[in-house]
Amino acid sequence: MKTKILFMGAGAIGRGYLPWTLDASKHEFVFIDSNPGIVEHLNTHGGYTTYRVNADEYQQMRVEVSAAFTPADFKLEDHLDAVACFFSVGPRNVSKAAQILAGSAIPLIMCENEPETVAVAKRVVGHDAVYFAVPDVITSNTAPAHLLAQDPLAITTENGVLYVEACPAVIHGDMALLSREELLRIQWTPKLYLHNTPHCIAAYLGALMGATYVHEAMMHPRAAQLVEGAMTEMLQALKLLWDIPHDFLEWYAEKELARFRCQLLFDPVARVAREPLRKLELHGRLIGAAQMCLTLGVLPQYLLKGIVGAVLFEDVNDPDHHIGLMHEAMDTASFNRYVLGLRPGEPLDLMLREKIAAITTELREIAKD
Repeated sequence: MKTKILFMGAGAIGRGYLPWTLDASKHEFVFIDSNPGIVEHLNTHGGYTTYRVNADEYQQMRVEVSAAFTPADFKLEDHLDAVACFFSVGPRNVSKAAQILAGSAIPLIMCENEPETVAVAKRVVGHDAVYFAVPDVITSNTAPAHLLAQDPLAITTENGVLYVEACPAVIHGDMALLSREELLRIQWTPKLYLHNTPHCIAAYLGALMGATYVHEAMMHPRAAQLVEGAMTEMLQALKLLWDIPHDFLEWYAEKELARFRCQLLFDPVARVAREPLRKLELHGRLIGAAQMCLTLGVLPQYLLKGIVGAVLFEDVNDPDHHIGLMHEAMDTASFNRYVLGLRPGEPLDLMLREKIAAITTELREIAKD
């Protein structure tokens, strides 16, 4: 008899990537998602198609779904037999999503790009069987038009590796179990600074250029140069700060740049750039990365341009679309202090005050090329 796995979130990671890592002959899949259209399609059609990039072609897999629910329709008492629940709802949504499982003992696997979501989920569900995971992969939340014509829920993903904090959940599939210390030091740190940081910078440049997908932004020589520059700054900092083999870091950086250029992934700019305020958090992938560079004597010239790119991001459908209004309504010193959380007079604050106008002009010019 198959055991049940829940997926909290039927987006890029939950729908596109995770089924490739799990043994469907031993598990049945149940999805929980806030999008009623996705839920209805999954229930009506009993599944969907996911495509994995392998070299220069797609591998195709039909994913059978035993049931799908919106959070309002999901009844926990009917699913207490689940052996695990994979979370991929976005860090801001973890607390609300975890409430759906509050009071159960179902182990949670957090594919949320933020280690802190483990503690958040533990508080909400009321148990400690919550584990961090690092999907070393780029997964789109859509697919090219010719695949969507065959299946509106088609989705494309890389052939990545799922690293999971060692846990007692009985999950059959292809994943690497690591101690929490190994996971955070060897996998999460490179991913945060060598993947997440330049990836979102590519997306912000793409947004300014009017690009739909990240690979389109990387086709622009000046945009690619900025992304590569940010990658070089992160490499310099990581080599100085972390006890991680330098050849591994260099390999990881080259791998990431190739990923960003992959023309089969169709990775949407809007997906990668979303929630710029979260990406501008003090200890995150942009501000935190620049601060780390400064403390190590690495001048974050390209990271500074990424920060300005995030501030300039405009998307009326994004939950942080008000960032533009705040930036326009405030002088740079006030914006740095009250929105970005920088201390007045600290180096990054002074650099932004001095350079933001020139960088804005430079980025706008790149967008016109």
